[in-house]
Amino acid sequence: MSDKVNKPIEHLKSNLVQQLRLLEDYCTQYDAGRTEYVYPMSTALRVLLKDSQSCHALLGQLGLKDNMSFIDSAHHCKGGICCWEISDLSNATMIDGAVYAGLVAKRLSRKNNILVTKLMPLCQFSMAPDTQLKLFDSWYNDEVLNDGQRKMSRRNVIENIAEMEGGCHVDPDSTPEQATFQKPEALRVRLDNTFVEFEPAPVYVSLRQIAWEVLESLKMVGY
Repeated sequence: MSDKVNKPIEHLKSNLVQQLRLLEDYCTQYDAGRTEYVYPMSTALRVLLKDSQSCHALLGQLGLKDNMSFIDSAHHCKGGICCWEISDLSNATMIDGAVYAGLVAKRLSRKNNILVTKLMPLCQFSMAPDTQLKLFDSWYNDEVLNDGQRKMSRRNVIENIAEMEGGCHVDPDSTPEQATFQKPEALRVRLDNTFVEFEPAPVYVSLRQIAWEVLESLKMVGY
């Protein structure tokens, strides 16, 4: 095999711009209801962020990953109701399951006696919590999903979807965490005497919010 030739820095910068355009397009498609776009979204994030023996994060190759700050938009109230949009349910009694999903908000409304439920990324939430800046390792490994038994970090969310669920590979097995947080019942609540489930699954909505964090973080360094 011939010796490899290092790519010029300008080539890497151009590739980064292209990857970010793709990531923005995937987010737009997802927001339009094409939830299958979580798969290429996860792959784009993996290209930008993951280091291993066989692959090197594009942001690392450009010297950015360890020399920039990443926006942490997660809320950190883990013990009760947080980040809800509720309308036309003034006489209802709700009990939150208190599963921590730090990157998502829950929307609950009633239209013509039909209960409408939805999860949305915090970038689409009208009262999104304050953000903070973190270095890469802290941000990447920070817990964003936790049901008291299983938890997932940003790293888990990205890599599980990319490497096991269809981003760049479909694995015949799934982790217990992925199996838990890709189900609508993961964030189930009780409204009066009825259980309510939310779609899309929290792991996919979390990925959409991670994409927002990465895009906004890179805007701060000129991309």
